[in-house]
Amino acid sequence: MAIWHAGNIVSNIISGFLAAGILEHMDGIAGLFAWQWFFLIEGIVSVIVACIGFWGLPNWPDNTGTYFFTAEESQMAQYRMKVSAGGHVEDDAGGHWEGFKMAMADPFTWMFAGLHFALVLSQAFKDFFPSVVATLGFTKMQTYLVQAPPYFIAYVVCLVVSWSSGRIGEACWHIVTCMAVCMAGAVLMISTLNVGARYFGLILLVSGPFLGLNLQLSWETTNVPRPRTKRAALIAFANCVSSVSHWFSPYFFLRHQEPRYVMGGGLLILGCALSIGCCLLIRWWVLRKNKALEKEDDRTGIVTAFRFQT
Repeated sequence: MAIWHAGNIVSNIISGFLAAGILEHMDGIAGLFAWQWFFLIEGIVSVIVACIGFWGLPNWPDNTGTYFFTAEESQMAQYRMKVSAGGHVEDDAGGHWEGFKMAMADPFTWMFAGLHFALVLSQAFKDFFPSVVATLGFTKMQTYLVQAPPYFIAYVVCLVVSWSSGRIGEACWHIVTCMAVCMAGAVLMISTLNVGARYFGLILLVSGPFLGLNLQLSWETTNVPRPRTKRAALIAFANCVSSVSHWFSPYFFLRHQEPRYVMGGGLLILGCALSIGCCLLIRWWVLRKNKALEKEDDRTGIVTAFRFQT
């Protein structure tokens, strides 16, 4: 999950270098503006990768050809999925609408949707990151290039902390910690004009939300492992709710508030605080659900291996 979602971070590293090359040297080629070339090149690559993924990505371990899994790997993958689901085979229970109804009736759906919304809100700086970096006083070319190091650091942090989360089997405190770091970065961005301190703040700012999103996606699929239709509905609903933040967040990064972007920074701090609050709420609900499972084990005498993950 970390390697997959960290691709979002890598794209931001590459975008800075692409911007330096395309926006500075391709203006007027074939009668197109530089920004048009930027859109075309990135768009064409995305379409090509999407086509490869559509036909190249596997479905499920039990119906994937030997081009992707050997027979032994397929059996192992199915076994691991069964263990993750508490010993149950992860088959669909009903159709898509039945899965949607089950998801809407599960408090986990609304809690994770709230967490996803808050994390995306704390990531509202992403589209304005070049404008924020530009306020540090670098030249245009330098501004393109100095965007890369914070994202590279965020990439390393994402892999290391995600490994720690998976190793320990804990998500809440990992997300809370990274969002507290992000909040500190937002505070630095709006509270000082010192170039070194602000750049350090931007590194902290970038290192939080991407990691939080990665852990959140893994956390929700671990705690809602079955049936597939319910889990799919949860993920889709949480993504839709998080997209609402894009309706209003751009209006908080106003040009006349340069260089501090006080309203934008305040919005980021709010997103971080909401993320921390949602994490603690989910953890409380998980502990409550696990206590209920333990009581049921004591009542029936049958030990249930599955436990919800904090």
